[in-house]
Amino acid sequence: MLLLWSANLEKGRDFEYKKFIAKNLASYKKRHPPGWTLRGVYGSTFYIGKYDVTWVWEFRKFADLDAVREYSDPVIDNLSMEEFDFYVPGSGNTTILRDVHEWNVLAPKKRRKSAK
Repeated sequence: MLLLWSANLEKGRDFEYKKFIAKNLASYKKRHPPGWTLRGVYGSTFYIGKYDVTWVWEFRKFADLDAVREYSDPVIDNLSMEEFDFYVPGSGNTTILRDVHEWNVLAPKKRRKSAK
């Protein structure tokens, strides 16, 4: 499964954020919660889209979401505090995607014929 976390940056902080990510990406990739893999941090191209940046994480099972809540690493905790200063408050959005072969879908409900 993939977890996409997106947000908008404070106005005028794009280049500063890019430098911050370049400097610290290795730490984020190395010091991740159990069961998680950071696939990358992406920025919108030509400012197209609703969000400025998206973090893409991969995990295997929903129980790994609990691992994030319980995970603590002083280096990541400090980086996260510094990182969140770049974002517009309240702009974050999370989406969890599942491979279509594992995707749970419901059969469409049969319509009743109305009495006329």
